Amino acid sequence: MIRVIPAVDVSNGKCVRLTKGRLEEAKVYFEDPLEAARKWEGEGAEWIHVIDLDAAIGVGSNLDQIRRIIRNVDMNVEVGGGIRSLEAARDYIGAGAGRVIFGTGALDAGLIKGSIREFGSDKVMAAVDHIAGRVAVKGWKEMVGIDAALLCRRLEEIGVRIFMMTAIDRDGTMKGPNIEYSLKAASEISGEVYLAGGFSSLSDLALLRGSRAAGVILGKALYEGAFTLKEAMGAVK
Repeated sequence: MIRVIPAVDVSNGKCVRLTKGRLEEAKVYFEDPLEAARKWEGEGAEWIHVIDLDAAIGVGSNLDQIRRIIRNVDMNVEVGGGIRSLEAARDYIGAGAGRVIFGTGALDAGLIKGSIREFGSDKVMAAVDHIAGRVAVKGWKEMVGIDAALLCRRLEEIGVRIFMMTAIDRDGTMKGPNIEYSLKAASEISGEVYLAGGFSSLSDLALLRGSRAAGVILGKALYEGAFTLKEAMGAVK
């Protein structure tokens, strides 16, 4: 089964969506991100994907808002954005997060190994975000000289079992996904791979049928009403 996970991105205490990761182009959809979370829970989401955008680029923290979301929904919450230490991960797991997401932190083998040792591999996700296979970190502001698929394989070797791959150049554009690279990477590793970036129609989602992808993380298309969460779930069946 391919899982559909709605995204709740938080900046300045509000639920927003970006285009290609640019904070200056943030569009506010909910003044209170808990409202967004409850909306997706009400529509049948089993998981939500919550990101602290301010922490990701080092300009602030929405920790209290995200803890509030975790406390007030019954579904699983995966949390990311600026988690670059065991202490930060512990904060979220202790607050009840279903798993923590390491992006920049995924480059720190010691941090990843320590997190898996402490929380278990089911509570650790590595976000390998890329432009045409080149990894980007620190809120997508810095490119790293490593191939995304190679990084996934190295992370798998140290125990990572859950991955997210975002095509940054498509994220928030509503112009369709560039998933060929990510699907190829997914076929080369045995763990779960979730895809994101540019999905804007039900036909985009249908491309995942029969693939090795474990799921898709959706943002702007849901918020802009391109399709409903229920329709998205039907499209990947």
